[in-house]
Amino acid sequence: MPTRREDGSMDLVSERILPVLELLRPQVDSHITLDRIRRYTFAIADMPAPSTAASAFRTPVLKRLLGEDGAMQMQGLHLREDFEKTGSTVILTGSDQPAKPVWYFAHLDTISYLIQPRRDDRYPLVPFCYHLIEEGVRPAEAYRYDLPSNGYRMVASGSLVTERNEPFFRPDDMSASLRVGDRVVMTAPCRELDGGDFVGHVDNAGAVASLAVAAPVMAAAGIQAMLAFPDEEEGPRGTGSQMMGRGGSRIVNVLPTPDLAIIADVQQAGGDKDADTRGGVENSTRLGQGAVLAEFSSLARGAVTPPHLYALAQHFVGILRGFGVPVQESNNAYTSRSDDVGVLLKTPNILLLGFAGFNRHLDKGEPRANLHDLVSLSKAMVYGAAMAPLYRELTAELFGRTA
Repeated sequence: MPTRREDGSMDLVSERILPVLELLRPQVDSHITLDRIRRYTFAIADMPAPSTAASAFRTPVLKRLLGEDGAMQMQGLHLREDFEKTGSTVILTGSDQPAKPVWYFAHLDTISYLIQPRRDDRYPLVPFCYHLIEEGVRPAEAYRYDLPSNGYRMVASGSLVTERNEPFFRPDDMSASLRVGDRVVMTAPCRELDGGDFVGHVDNAGAVASLAVAAPVMAAAGIQAMLAFPDEEEGPRGTGSQMMGRGGSRIVNVLPTPDLAIIADVQQAGGDKDADTRGGVENSTRLGQGAVLAEFSSLARGAVTPPHLYALAQHFVGILRGFGVPVQESNNAYTSRSDDVGVLLKTPNILLLGFAGFNRHLDKGEPRANLHDLVSLSKAMVYGAAMAPLYRELTAELFGRTA
């Protein structure tokens, strides 16, 4: 919560931010609802989205959802498909000019696999992702681009089988013939559990839905922001950070530097038999406890938030609790890299603001997250725009320059 000086007055940060948040609050609370978040999340998650083809699959879903809410007709909301020929989708709020002081990123694609020549009853696969299933069988489908119809279609259903850490696709119909250029994706239809928990392809449908629901609120408030939905965050497994997040890199390469960039993605949760405990330390974040703020990603192989920005974010998180928006703070056990690896080459001013989840790559079972956390994430992203001008001024003062 806001701190107070000895005379009882609030600190300067709270004095600057609180009036802005109060103005935003009525629209935030009326538009960003559990029902709307559920509708967007399930529709996006249930649509396949192989990397480099995600925009063709999921952008029509985004347009339909926004259209149903009347957002596509808003003057301050501008959806750009194949933004600047990057292959990704972007929403601009405020003016239709791409130069913005605040960036948001939520990758549109999911894990997918490339086809190799058939061996007996199965096709060996090349992971276009971090393949995390050590052993097991997962439902999967194969998709193909059809040139005559200029669209994608499913050509086979079956199973993704992992044996000795090697993935294969086994079609249900052995007469099915797959070929080079086809993409295999795992399936995990959405269904809701108790307490707002749900299973489905949460990575990264949860963040995409949260950002898409936030977009009309930002537009109505005149917030100048770019909301980016890269179609290639997943990528080939490799030791270098730039092996992934290449869709985001293509976007930032055509834009001037912002004041602040917020990257939203699913992050490993703790307190579950499927929790990620790399290094023997369990992550402190839990489902149903709010959005998640992290200081750095991939043990500092990805973005590392500057200390003065992180301190501002911690203070901001305290203020958000007073607005009914819980945000958990990671204990730095492990936070995955995401689009931050591309954005950090443009600016160090990155906040990692995501949501807790399990089995994001169907590691040990069905992916799981919580809808209430996504509501908090969506609201936090709208309110987070208020940090950009304040951070610009704080940085200028810190470095001894004129704001």
